[in-house]
Amino acid sequence: MPPLMIRRLAALVCLALSLTLAAGRANADTGPDAPPANGDARQEARQRFLRGIELAQNGQWDAALAEFSASVELFPTSVALKNAAIALRQLHRNAEALETYERLQSSFGDKLDAQDQKLVADAVRQLRQSVGSLTVTSTPAGATIVVDGLERGLTPRPAPLRLDAGRHTVRVFLQGYEPFEAQLLLASGQNKSVDAKLVALARSGTLRVEEAAGAKLSVLVDGAVVGETPWNGRLSVGVHSVALRGEGDMGAPPSSAEIQPNQTTTLRLSATRLDATVRVDPTPTSARVDVDGVTVGNGVWEGKLRSGKHQVEVTAEGFLAWRREVSVRSGQRDVLRVALERDLSNPMWRESFFEPHLYLEALGGPALARSFAGGADAACSDAGCSDRSRPFGFLVGARGGYQLTSGLGLELFLGYLSLSESVTRQKSASGDFPSTATAFEDTTKLRGPAAALSASYQFFERTPLLFRVWLGAARAKADFSGSGTFRGRATTVATGGQTLTYDFAEPVDIPEQSPSLWVPFTGPEVRIGYRVSKRFAVDAGVAMFVMFAPTTARVGTSDRDRAKNERSQQLPDVPNAFSDGSTARLGLLRLGPDDGFGTFLTVVPSVAARLDF
Repeated sequence: MPPLMIRRLAALVCLALSLTLAAGRANADTGPDAPPANGDARQEARQRFLRGIELAQNGQWDAALAEFSASVELFPTSVALKNAAIALRQLHRNAEALETYERLQSSFGDKLDAQDQKLVADAVRQLRQSVGSLTVTSTPAGATIVVDGLERGLTPRPAPLRLDAGRHTVRVFLQGYEPFEAQLLLASGQNKSVDAKLVALARSGTLRVEEAAGAKLSVLVDGAVVGETPWNGRLSVGVHSVALRGEGDMGAPPSSAEIQPNQTTTLRLSATRLDATVRVDPTPTSARVDVDGVTVGNGVWEGKLRSGKHQVEVTAEGFLAWRREVSVRSGQRDVLRVALERDLSNPMWRESFFEPHLYLEALGGPALARSFAGGADAACSDAGCSDRSRPFGFLVGARGGYQLTSGLGLELFLGYLSLSESVTRQKSASGDFPSTATAFEDTTKLRGPAAALSASYQFFERTPLLFRVWLGAARAKADFSGSGTFRGRATTVATGGQTLTYDFAEPVDIPEQSPSLWVPFTGPEVRIGYRVSKRFAVDAGVAMFVMFAPTTARVGTSDRDRAKNERSQQLPDVPNAFSDGSTARLGLLRLGPDDGFGTFLTVVPSVAARLDF
């Protein structure tokens, strides 16, 4: 078994054992900071603790944490604190877990057995390597610090803030001053500082906040506690997020207040039970977060909401908006990590973030033409054809390119082209006796590898519109075949000078040479597509190629045919063909000169998939 798997299994066994032993020590000694508790409080604390154990064993760590925390508030015990720390660690809230373990050490350290002391010491050592610290100062001092939507005291703090490694949004608020905001990325073990130079309000208005029933609750403006209801205060002109917090879960969810210069805006909010917590962690960190249509800030935000369904929206300039309806449950803390996808149609990416790169495409589609512009087409134009299938086939291949600018690309295409045409027409033959086939089946095939250079220019990124010009050639093999029943009249002169006749009908299928030839082509193409991700896109389009096929004479395979540049076939002798019993010697049948190709137009609609490197 791999060492990593062994360590994980051992950790799970230790966690299960810790929870099981904790259930048996629910009546552990209280610490020195334990408040007086009556029997009812102690009994409720025990019931909540046991409920937390049950929830933890089922993996419901949010609900378990709530039960352990409630148990500690009612009647602090070492096992309740220890399991609250375990739950926080399982929820990856490392900074809070570290503080809880340290409280466990200070309150119950001398009452823990040797095994627990070692486990707690190991946890503290590991967690200190997983968190960073932040020092926040302000000028003037006495400003409220709000980190990720949660108030963390006033400046200057007596000690740095402990925070989980990762992205954080820091706001510093002091009434009468413009709010300060910063985004930072904190690494494990790192100590960062934020010094907020607050600027006095130049333009301001007044906000009055009241609770509809007259209750006393804390007023939070942009996440910072500014006073109690009813509250009046000066704020900067613009839109602010206002919420209420009271005892327990009572409060009012965020509402918008638009402050007008030198005017008073009154906001009456109704307190209700806010029994769920939501944390939104966006990328980029400057993204704006809206909850139920109310802007709650830029960057990481955490706040209390009613359980149920809520609309969360995260937006940022140059990115596609993220909108979801999320359901939150009572007693739960939901974390939404939202990584916005770049809006590649936004000019900011094209102008500032483009890097030349390679890309690869695979494409394929049908190919069709009106004709090959050869002898068969001329015959159909002159005398008409009883049946005809226009040239049809396919083009498949791959294209490699280099994107020089956000629009311009140079490319090389390698692929395979196939076209086939079938015509049923009238065909005359010369020879010893002229003859005609009224249903001569004439087939032409052109197929082989193709290569082309091209230049393309692309507009837009999300739904790319692309124009391309091709210049290439196909090394194609031409296959010709023709067959039909030729009808004619053979004559001979009898002994007495009388002319005898014989009407014949002979099937003819003359083998023809299959030459290989170069077919240059060029033409424009237009495509429109959809970019699925930064690196992958699909599109569809149509190309129109002028095919400069060389004039190609259709020649039989015999030495005679090659020498005379024609097609011929020896017809069989027919015994007793004439009325005097003599044999009809039909002789040679020759088909007249015929060209296989001329310059023709081919249309190729296709679909493609593109991968950018």
